[in-house]
Amino acid sequence: MNIKEKIKRINDGYLRYGWSSFVRTFFKKLGINLNILDPIQKKRNYLSKKIEELTDNKVLGGIYKNTKLIKTENYFAKPAQLLGCYEQEVQDEIINFKKKFNLKSFVNVGAGEGYHSVGCLNSEIFEHCISFEMLEENREKVKKNFLENDLKNNFLILSKAEDGFLNLIRDKINFNNTLFLFDIEGDEFKLLNHQVLSEMKESKMIIEFHHFYSDDINSKKLLDNIQKFFDIKWIKTQSRNFSQYKILNRFNDDEKWLMMSESRPQTMQWLICEPKK
Repeated sequence: MNIKEKIKRINDGYLRYGWSSFVRTFFKKLGINLNILDPIQKKRNYLSKKIEELTDNKVLGGIYKNTKLIKTENYFAKPAQLLGCYEQEVQDEIINFKKKFNLKSFVNVGAGEGYHSVGCLNSEIFEHCISFEMLEENREKVKKNFLENDLKNNFLILSKAEDGFLNLIRDKINFNNTLFLFDIEGDEFKLLNHQVLSEMKESKMIIEFHHFYSDDINSKKLLDNIQKFFDIKWIKTQSRNFSQYKILNRFNDDEKWLMMSESRPQTMQWLICEPKK
């Protein structure tokens, strides 16, 4: 990036968010990270705290309704999770898979704080849940979220899924009646190689596809390997309907849309994979 492009980016940041973004970006270029929030981030922090208070940290709708979530700090997706519309498209596909194949086990690779893992087990969508999560602090939050819902059995929390990760769970699941959900921030291009996919060919998969973290060659290679064993379809983030939530009537429309946002860098898309017949 040349000096002209750098200046343009700094100027764009200023026009978007004012002096807070300008100062933060300027010092970041000097290698100094300042913990300065822009106005939108401050607003989202406020909305996260408000929605936690109003819902008492219990999911209002969606397939995880009544699932409790522990309090978190500065987590912008929390309002969407508590409303129940977070990754609504993924929730729909989870239920579709469950109904079509009567699946028993759920493996969440890249579990974050456990929204899908805990929600699926608490709502009795699956009988067993295995969560892979690389960050120790997040693994602790996953565990706390399970315990917050009085779920003391039928779950396992493991560290980062790396080469050979299937060997850690091979004796704990039946691949034929298991749904895998991958959300590993671009590592899908490394982890899901031909060998791994061949071992998983009887499973069902939802893969969050981070095309913006990869080049066209690696994306094509992954898709080619997947399609050797699976029939696929694409889904992407669709619209949300805040009118269904009476609890949001006290907020203006800008705040409602912010609460339903998942803070994606681009429109998200997922691969839905069924074993070839």
